Amino acid sequence: EVMESLALHGARIRPRVAAIKVLASSLTIGTGGSAGREGPIVQVGSALGSTLGQLLHFSVERIRILVACGAAAGISATFNAPIAGAIFALEVILGKFTVSYFGAVVISSVAASVVGRAYLSDRPAFTVPAYSFQIKELPLYVLLGVVSAIVAVLFIRSLYFMEEKFDEWRLNAGLKAGLGMLLTLAVALLLPGREVLGPGLEFIGEAIAEDLNLSLGLLSLLLVTKMLATAFTLGSGNSGGVFAPGLFMGAIVGGMVGSVAHSIWPDVAVNPGAYAIVGMAAVFSGAARAPITAVLIVFEMSNDYKLILPLMLATVLSTLLAESMFPESIYTLKLKLK
Repeated sequence: EVMESLALHGARIRPRVAAIKVLASSLTIGTGGSAGREGPIVQVGSALGSTLGQLLHFSVERIRILVACGAAAGISATFNAPIAGAIFALEVILGKFTVSYFGAVVISSVAASVVGRAYLSDRPAFTVPAYSFQIKELPLYVLLGVVSAIVAVLFIRSLYFMEEKFDEWRLNAGLKAGLGMLLTLAVALLLPGREVLGPGLEFIGEAIAEDLNLSLGLLSLLLVTKMLATAFTLGSGNSGGVFAPGLFMGAIVGGMVGSVAHSIWPDVAVNPGAYAIVGMAAVFSGAARAPITAVLIVFEMSNDYKLILPLMLATVLSTLLAESMFPESIYTLKLKLK
């Protein structure tokens, strides 16, 4: 919706969007919907920026800057990632890097991070063990990039396939949303821990832990059910983001590749959890076509520089392969269909 307003409506977002998104997203995520909180927060921040620009009778160009500032602030405060927040606004929301935008976006992102750290926490989003990286692991990370691209494309297709199916049903929007939540719950019941409900950030912490002790079968089931649950939740019209589900699925994909590699080459793939961290960035980047944002946000969330090389390799490879298989990103496909 934010990208639609920038492309089609002169960056003008109705003021009531902020209030509606807060309420709708609280209901979706609070009742266990498989969605992230970052999407609604980006929309709320962008709506506030657009509203301020309209009240002050700014030009369209200046309103665009305020919309980007609001988006950057949302990501920065949500994930305690000010650099990634700024780059997300430039790379995904605006789609271009210019000096005139950069300064304002960075200031907004830093300010949001300061406020978030003051009221929430100054710690990284995840506690990451001290993983090491060996050059001989690079082929495995190339494989992870390929698998991540396939999963990212499946994620995009499943989400919009389900959205099209729900659009075909002549039902009240509220009934569709309720039906989507019921289907999400039905999928969650397939798992004893109901891990697919909500954003799933707690499970990500388990997946990247040093002692990843989840079986390959359980990881496969988690991947399929999370993809279905997210498609049911968001495809039915409920409010939420795709950022957290993308990270969740990426952690699973990385955990699967790392576990298999560790069982075959234990001296090479020493830490399966390291692959889960890289997988988070690779799957999200393949879906969003935002490699810089993906690398930076996982780096800031984990606060670990040692994996930056495999992060960059797998993420860029996933982005390129996903784009060759499916040209539109999870953010631009809906805009193109309109």
